[in-house]
Amino acid sequence: MNAFLKNFIRVYQQVKWLVWPFTLIVIAVLITRVTVSRQDAYFFINKLHTPAGDFLFPYITALGSVSAAVLISLLLLLIDRRAGTMMATAYLFTAAISFTLKAVIGFPRPYRYFASRLQEIYFVPGVSVLDNFRSFPSGHSVCAFTAATVLSYYAKNKYLSLIYLALAMLVGYSRMYMSQHFLEDVTAGATLGVFFSMVWLSIFRGKTEQLSGQ
Repeated sequence: MNAFLKNFIRVYQQVKWLVWPFTLIVIAVLITRVTVSRQDAYFFINKLHTPAGDFLFPYITALGSVSAAVLISLLLLLIDRRAGTMMATAYLFTAAISFTLKAVIGFPRPYRYFASRLQEIYFVPGVSVLDNFRSFPSGHSVCAFTAATVLSYYAKNKYLSLIYLALAMLVGYSRMYMSQHFLEDVTAGATLGVFFSMVWLSIFRGKTEQLSGQ
């Protein structure tokens, strides 16, 4: 067994409280997606709007933004240099993968995909809906699940992993709620965020431990 695989197993042991419920959720989404079309899934979610959701989700989605990534990394650096450095570099690593896939795949966002059906769509008041070919995967979801994975890794109380997962899921859902992404975009972004954060943690596990003098 090589060093990377050993480290990956150690990382998994630290984040399994997040990985297992997340895996079950992804399986449930994939099973649902087999029987429900992209359009039906989108319009089902689009009909679930409430005044409270219209108010809250624009704030929740900000947790997956670049600004949030910078702020979280800086706060962690003040608390624990090792964790802060790992969070910042993990964000950069997963974001690079996300942006590359967006450019290569070039899938249209819902606003452009449903250009002939815009009158059927509910748009959250005050939210600027993106109209480009950068829908897949969801960058906000990648960012949110990267944070959830790294925070779970360093959490002493592993039950916090469930809270981090719930917050990341809310960010992912917010992207669909506000018509910025499809279910597939969010699911792929979340999966990329979790998996490649684990890869990053595995590669640099030994080096990050040295930062704290261990």
